[in-house]
Amino acid sequence: MKFTTSSATWMRGISAVQTAVGSAISNQILENIHVSCEDNLVSFLATNLSVTIRCDGEAEIEAPGSTVLPAKILVGLVQSLPNDDVVFEEKNENVSIKCAKFSAKLKGQDAALYPPFNQVDEGDELGMPVETLKSLIKRTIFATSQEKSRYELDGVKFELADGKLTCIATDGRRMAMYKASNEKWPKGPISILVPSKTLTTIQQSMPDEGEVTIRIQERKIQFSCGDVVIVSNLLVDNFPQYERILPSEGKFKTLINRSELMSAVKRAANLTSLETSMLVFKMDKGQIEVVGEREEVGGSGRDVVDCGYEGDPMEIRYNHRYVSDVLRALDEEKIELELTDSRKPGVFRSEGVDDYLYVLMPMRPPEDEEKKEE
Repeated sequence: MKFTTSSATWMRGISAVQTAVGSAISNQILENIHVSCEDNLVSFLATNLSVTIRCDGEAEIEAPGSTVLPAKILVGLVQSLPNDDVVFEEKNENVSIKCAKFSAKLKGQDAALYPPFNQVDEGDELGMPVETLKSLIKRTIFATSQEKSRYELDGVKFELADGKLTCIATDGRRMAMYKASNEKWPKGPISILVPSKTLTTIQQSMPDEGEVTIRIQERKIQFSCGDVVIVSNLLVDNFPQYERILPSEGKFKTLINRSELMSAVKRAANLTSLETSMLVFKMDKGQIEVVGEREEVGGSGRDVVDCGYEGDPMEIRYNHRYVSDVLRALDEEKIELELTDSRKPGVFRSEGVDDYLYVLMPMRPPEDEEKKEE
């Protein structure tokens, strides 16, 4: 095989697929990247058997073919190539790479040893702008669980019915929900659980512009956009009945400047307990006092944020990381916090936005924990 393409095409192809490179524990061949060329295209392919990514780029093909090369070497190599054309040639598994005055030789492997790329050619199909897909991932994925014992929560639930898509993530302490609709989408019903690692891969590898085509089968899902195709296994869907987590309408609603609250949480969080990560939100008319205390160093930190709160004085305790996660995920400057009392979930959403909400369970007051121990 022999082809010529730009160093930018190499950089794009290798960087797009490298997140799917597998481990030698399951199969040594998975530590490699599959490189092939035909019909004026060069294709880069990587898989860990759960997620597979292919990225295509334009190339001048002299002789079509395919080979398999070590991922670690390719990743390091493309990051240092000059900004010039790259000439790639493979004969009898001996590979040469030339770019400007640079040249390299390495040993490839038989491409037939690499797992084939099995596209999802049939199934339910829906499309959306890639910006929409990345936004729903950004606003939900942080609420998935990383606990190995709760693998059924290590993904985002996709539910499609009557052209309306609902995406939900929860780790049992909080829940993020995103909604979108399109008359052209299938009527469904469709209910699947997409692994969080797959969604992270989309964030890293998909282009930032264009239309994404999503194709769903019983056990697989495929995302196609521009030069990238991602195929993933789906998780066994033992997702909890999330409707039970949704609180009824809160008693108090207040508007808060997101960046001001984020700064206050960040400052006060430096003085929270390393064990609990607990911040106290002291609500009073017109303001929120954000308080952190760390007994082990005898310290405390507090900050005040002006807001539109008009309810009775209230104290509610949250894990500061869980608050910071949603504040980073939202883009709008004004957010709405909806509360009932100190022991019931709070709801965060952007002002005037109905397609997203974040439900956060409060932490128990210290006196409650003491009674529980007794």
